[in-house]
This record gives sequence, structure tokens and C-alpha cells, in this order.
Amino acid sequence: MSKHRKLLILALLLVATGTTAYLLYRRATGAPEAARLLPEGDRLAYINLKPVRLFGDLSKSRPLDLESGYRDFVDQTGFQFERDLDEIAVSWRETNAVAGRDVESAAIFTGHFDSARLKSYLQKISVQSETYRGLTIYSSPNGDHTVQACVLDGSRVAATTISADAMHGMIDRLHRSSDGPWLLQTYYHKVPATSLAWIIDRIGANSSPPQLGGLTLSFLQNKVALGSLRYNGSLLFRADVFAVNEADARQVMDSANAFLAVYRSVGRVVGTKGGDTDVKAAVDSIHVEQKGNVAVFTATFSERFIKKIFSEAQPEALTAAPSPSPSPTSLPKVGDRYHKR
Repeated sequence: MSKHRKLLILALLLVATGTTAYLLYRRATGAPEAARLLPEGDRLAYINLKPVRLFGDLSKSRPLDLESGYRDFVDQTGFQFERDLDEIAVSWRETNAVAGRDVESAAIFTGHFDSARLKSYLQKISVQSETYRGLTIYSSPNGDHTVQACVLDGSRVAATTISADAMHGMIDRLHRSSDGPWLLQTYYHKVPATSLAWIIDRIGANSSPPQLGGLTLSFLQNKVALGSLRYNGSLLFRADVFAVNEADARQVMDSANAFLAVYRSVGRVVGTKGGDTDVKAAVDSIHVEQKGNVAVFTATFSERFIKKIFSEAQPEALTAAPSPSPSPTSLPKVGDRYHKR
């Protein structure tokens, strides 16, 4: 056996060993700690933003004309979401299932914070504060809700619109081992190992079902759906819809395939003149199959399609209509940060 072939085999063995070790470590450590700190909810989501910046980084694409409230936040705290946020885990709880409004939420932000500057800013905008287990909880009005925020340590911040009990619970879980909310304990082990982002959604019978292109996905009601994103040169999407039994899963699959047939037909009619080939390829890649009591949805989004989405999203964010300047007690909104050019 030649020397080069031996080196190649050794390299492959090292890669295989490293991959196996990573997967074993991931299963042993469980879900990301940020997600394990969250309170119970109807929907959990997590995203690791560090790899996502490979596709596009607003903070580096060109100088941003920040909306005044967000500019003030950046100036006073030194923290910029586009540059400094590494992970975010969010829990939502529906309080009005008929209207389908997610009006209560809790989040853990992980990133690069200047704790002293951030605490000073929170103290400035808060209307009251309390100390719990040695940490300060700041309360500030924001629209119809009261936002509570707490700097947990040098890299994590918790925020919630639920209640003081929810914030206390997140702080308690910071000080002891926790497996996290029920949805996380029950379904996280089914999240693909190399996922950059995932969402676990318990869609109640009376909840507003998801929509796609103006069409309602009513067949997802009274189900639990787990969606995830991975990257291997293309973005790989997978969603597992957990049904009560195999017959129910088959109904989901049949309904989904019928929906996709209608959606693709409409797309062909609308896009007969100069349709976007990348969008068409993404839609055509959607596949649905049944595995026992689970309906499995998969799709592949090319790197060119991803970059196109980012390039279109950035100008839209940069040209968003300005909102009224917030009051001194308003927290900056992540979605409304840029002035119209």
C-alpha cells in the first residue's frame, strides 16, 4: 500500500472519528442550554446565527442607516444584533387561540455583551426593577405589554412578556440542571444532529393554522410539527408532522400533496412569462412521504436561491418605512431598525 493511500485512509478515519465524537457529544449534552432555560410554550424555536452570517451580514454589507431608537440602543450598549448576537431561543404561548395571536413570549439571547453598559441602559428605560437570586430584573412598558429583561451573565440575556414567574423560572433553571420545556424534552432528540435552526410547534385544534402563499394549511391542526434547517452547500429543510396514528399521518400526506399540486399549478400559471427558475426549483424540491405515524416533508434550497433571498431581504430592511420615535421607556424592536432612504 502506497504512503499516500495510507495517509488518505488515516485522514478518513480521523474525520469519521471526529464526526462520531461530535454526534455522541451532542446527544450526551442534549438541547442547547439557551432552549433549556425557556418556560413552557406552544412553540419553541432556536437558531445559531454564527453560521448564518456566512450567507449575509447586514453589519458588513454596507453602512446602515439605523432607525433612531435602535441607533440610540447601539450607541448606549455597544451591542448590534447583526454583529453580536450568536444564538437565540424563543418560547411562545398563545393566549387567544381563536385569534391565533402569540402575545406572550420569552427569549434567551446569547452573544457578545458589555454587561455594564447594557445594565445601565436597562436601568435608564425601566419603570421598576427587582432583585431575584442576586440578579436584577428590569421592567419596561412596550406597547400593550410589559417587557422584563435580565442580564444573566456576560454572554446571556433573558427577556419575557409573560409574567414575573416566567422570568423567575428562567433564572432558577440557570442555577440548576434542567431538561427544559415539555416540547423540548419530548421532541428535541428527533432534531437532525447538524441543524442550524429548528422549531417545534404544537398546533392546537383551535389554533390558526400556518399559511403558504395565501393558502391555509388546515391539515396541520391538532398536530405537532418539528422543522429544521441544515447546510451542506445547499440548505436542507425537513419537517416532521407527528400524527395520532398511521391513518392520520396518511391523511396529512395526501392533503399536503393535494395542496402542493394546487400551489404548483397556480405557480405555473402565474409564472408562465419569465418565472424565477430558482424559486421553481425550490418549490419542486418539496417532497412528502409517510413513515409510520409521521408525515415527513423535505426540500432543498440552492446556495444561489439563498443568496437571492438575502440580497432581496437586505434592501427591504434598509428601505423600511420609519416608525415614530419610541418613548424613553420603549425597548428597540429587532424588526424595525432602519430609516427609509
